[in-house]
Amino acid sequence: MSIAVSGRSLGVRYGARRVFDEVDLELPAGQLVVIVGPNGSGKSSLLRVLAGIQKPSTGAVQRSASTLLIGSQSAPPPDVTPRDLAGYGLALRRPWYRLAASREEDDAVEAALARTGLTDRARDALGEMSAGEVQRAWIAAALATKVGALLVDEPTSHLDLRYQIDVLKTLRALAADGVAVAAAVHDLSLAARFGDIVCVLAGGTMIVGPPEKVLTAEILSNAYDVEVSVHRHPEWGFLLCTPSSEIRSRS
Repeated sequence: MSIAVSGRSLGVRYGARRVFDEVDLELPAGQLVVIVGPNGSGKSSLLRVLAGIQKPSTGAVQRSASTLLIGSQSAPPPDVTPRDLAGYGLALRRPWYRLAASREEDDAVEAALARTGLTDRARDALGEMSAGEVQRAWIAAALATKVGALLVDEPTSHLDLRYQIDVLKTLRALAADGVAVAAAVHDLSLAARFGDIVCVLAGGTMIVGPPEKVLTAEILSNAYDVEVSVHRHPEWGFLLCTPSSEIRSRS
């Protein structure tokens, strides 16, 4: 299994504030890595460091594949269409003397729209589309440029349950096609349901492993300072992580 992005001994500090230290993380091609943790734990900072947008305070990142980050606040103009957005990255790579898209570029855009289920809405304005469809349009824009690693910060933010599932299924399908995908999410049960690898980032450190090893009551309760119970869905079998109303006292 090839590793698209690898971070070693990563640390991020903002002035005197330590966000995290000595974080190791690999993003394998063909797997969906889900990052969870409380607000302020450094999930967005870690994604920016892995994408090369932010320099780590310590450690280093190696990338063997083209890498793109979709931020949680990405908001294209409302009159832009999914097809416009999917072709934007390719247009930036085009030589200055060639204004029109090539046949290869058009084919790449159409394939990206098809993979994200947006072919029928390719020419509709994003302002008329759901938040979930806009998220998928951003993903199509990444796919059209043939990225090997796609990082997404809070892809399910502000989405209702149906569209959360929709977007995560899209990311899961991309991973199955060989793309290395990493996403920061808040819903622990969705992380357990869709993640091949789960990372719990809290208190300046990170625990990495398969959902069954990482999403335990002890690890999650310590990370979030609230009692969390973990059990399996009686019919579907995946993990359910449920917080109680009992706040843990900090020692």
